[in-house]
Amino acid sequence: CSSCGLNRLDLEAGDLNLVNQGKLSEQFVGQHLLYDQPSGQAPELYYWARERCNAAAEVDYIVASGSKIIPVEVKSGKTGRLKSLQVFLQEKKRTFGLRFNSQPPALLKQDGRLLLSLPFYLIGQWRRMVETI
Repeated sequence: CSSCGLNRLDLEAGDLNLVNQGKLSEQFVGQHLLYDQPSGQAPELYYWARERCNAAAEVDYIVASGSKIIPVEVKSGKTGRLKSLQVFLQEKKRTFGLRFNSQPPALLKQDGRLLLSLPFYLIGQWRRMVETI
């Protein structure tokens, strides 16, 4: 727990909205994505970062599903901005992104792009759901 910046008092506090909720959510999703590979394929997981003066952007994870390259954002709260994901989709000329959060499943369409939003409990089904789109 100390590697996540948590101490015993944080764990005993009883408040589930921990200061490190976002980091824990990203770790949870990252571990599942890393080891959810087709049989015989070595685990691999990537991220994307663009560093420009006053215009930095970062996507939490980049995964492959078949021939698709999919940017993945993790949002621990009910809402969250997806500016970096939109930047990635625009710069890389992609039309599909994936978000994990605590909301019910949804497929959102905006500016010719699709965003599949899945709750954390469906992490094990992401690949199947992406293939149906």
